[in-house]
Amino acid sequence: MALFLDTIDLGEIERTAELGIFAGVTTNPKLLAGMSTSGRLDRLGEIARRTAGSLYLQVTQRTAADMERQALTLREVAPGRAVIKVPMGAAGLEATARLREHGLPVCLTALFSVPQVFAAGCARAHAAAVYVGRITRAGGDGVAVVREGAAALDAAGLGTRLLAASIPDAETLARLLAVPGIDLTLSPALLPALLDHPGTTEAIAEFEAASSGRRR
Repeated sequence: MALFLDTIDLGEIERTAELGIFAGVTTNPKLLAGMSTSGRLDRLGEIARRTAGSLYLQVTQRTAADMERQALTLREVAPGRAVIKVPMGAAGLEATARLREHGLPVCLTALFSVPQVFAAGCARAHAAAVYVGRITRAGGDGVAVVREGAAALDAAGLGTRLLAASIPDAETLARLLAVPGIDLTLSPALLPALLDHPGTTEAIAEFEAASSGRRR
């Protein structure tokens, strides 16, 4: 299991890098909205310089050929560390096959069902990103899709990693952490769920009181 930070905020990336718990950074077009093409590439380049792990970069083109061309540009942002995010669908699957010939790892993204996860595995994608929060908001169970999708990949002996994305809250995060063999990408807003707890605060206060000779 690995954790990834989902942000383009350079300050957040620098602060969390010091914690040593994230395996890389994930980005998407929504986070980069409003920037020019050159501005997006500049920001992604800055992120690459601030992290030593994997960097997930998403294509925005519609056809497989155009996705391929864009992906070859994006890989230069973080050579050897770039994972290209490609939306699920016929064009996305074709692009995955094209990019595999270039030795580029692909994350098929925007998955909402177990069959989509299995298709990503059959396409030999590096990862399959399931939108947990969106599934749940639409009336489904995003955690169940992750759990069953991961089980399907494992049962078939497929090497695709399941990436739980769009995690809405700390409770959902805790449920996902009980699913074996998956990766998770978290917004900075969920960082306190990994670091803080009232019991921890109380225990630290007791330690400090004991070390200073005070009683609580």
